Amino acid sequence: MPRLVNATGTAGALWKTTADSNLTRLRGLELSVSAGAEKRAQPISEGIITRVVLAGALGLVAVVATLVLAVWVARSVIRELRRLRREAIDLADVRLPGVIRRLRRGEEVDVAAEAPPLAFGTREIDQVGEAFNAARRTAIQSAVEEATLRRNVSDVFVNLARRSQTLLHRQLKLLDSMERRIETPDDLEDLFRVDHLATRMRRHAEGLIILSGQAPGRGWRSPVAIVDVARAAASEVEDYTRVNVAPMTRAAIVGPAVADVIHLLAELIENAATFSPPHTTVQVQGQAVSHGFTLEVEDRGLSMDEPSLAAANERLATAAEFDLSDSAQLGLFVVGSWPAGTASRSPCGRPPTAA
Repeated sequence: MPRLVNATGTAGALWKTTADSNLTRLRGLELSVSAGAEKRAQPISEGIITRVVLAGALGLVAVVATLVLAVWVARSVIRELRRLRREAIDLADVRLPGVIRRLRRGEEVDVAAEAPPLAFGTREIDQVGEAFNAARRTAIQSAVEEATLRRNVSDVFVNLARRSQTLLHRQLKLLDSMERRIETPDDLEDLFRVDHLATRMRRHAEGLIILSGQAPGRGWRSPVAIVDVARAAASEVEDYTRVNVAPMTRAAIVGPAVADVIHLLAELIENAATFSPPHTTVQVQGQAVSHGFTLEVEDRGLSMDEPSLAAANERLATAAEFDLSDSAQLGLFVVGSWPAGTASRSPCGRPPTAA
């Protein structure tokens, strides 16, 4: 019995020793295999990390480049849009009004020079720019064509008015010679009325010439007494018998301004006679003032309301452009077309009208 136990104890110890030894070898082999595997995996992991870092860096560079490119494109687009906006504002506020002013002065306008083509780098904005170029050329071309049409109409007015003027001058000379020969009071009175009607027609013909921007035709070289100017203006009114020209001082008007002043006074006197009762008279009087000479036309008609009177005087002062739709006040435009300082405020409270 004791031998069996010992044998068994010896065999167990031997097994334990052998097992421990084998386990130690297996552990060493495991560590060796792990170290080899780690050593072999280290270059692979370093390569993977390198590629990840490189990909991250390239991605960051791409994001930064994308942002820079987006900002550059946005700035270029905004710059071109601002340029297009400046050109549009320049066309509306500067170029087109300047072209219209030059056309009104009778100057020639080159459409190609006034509307140079605009080129843009962005395709879409360049297309918008081409459309804007076309619109600008059309606007300027339309202004030129309208000015040409107005000039042609003015030339027609001047041509017709000059022809009428020539015939009326001949008619007035013929009437003057007939008045000198006829002695019968009734016939002479009729001739006087025809003479005044012809004179009135001559004034209307001169009004057309003035609206066309031309000189009326009549002219004086030497100064003319202002009382004679007032009487000449009264003679161009149909109801000349109702006009009373008061005596005035020996003031005179320089020759080049006589025709304009006669026309101005005739418009005002006719306006006063037209809008006052037929049994009343129209008084024309003048006196010297501190800064020149003042002429007053006084009648007994009804006056305008304050807003209408202010609008009429403003139109006289600013020489507004002739509006074809408001031809009822043709005399107002004629008076406003004269040089600054010639037209005055309407003393009878009504604007001159077309009789």
